[in-house]
Amino acid sequence: MDNQPWQIRAKEAGLTQKALASIAGKPANTISRQMRGEFGDVPGYLIALIIAWEMMTDDQRVDWMRQLEREEGTR
Repeated sequence: MDNQPWQIRAKEAGLTQKALASIAGKPANTISRQMRGEFGDVPGYLIALIIAWEMMTDDQRVDWMRQLEREEGTR
């Protein structure tokens, strides 16, 4: 991550680019480019994901990721 404001927030919250890409269901390079502002402002869905991550406890994060993994298996 390149130290853009939302990249800093994600990193400070312990949210890696790889995890963010997994949660968003997007390729990591797409997330990287969006977080750097290559396509304009950081998309709202990434901002929402970062804010949600910041609000969760570590246990909630683990539970959320497990649930996402289960749901991905049903698609």
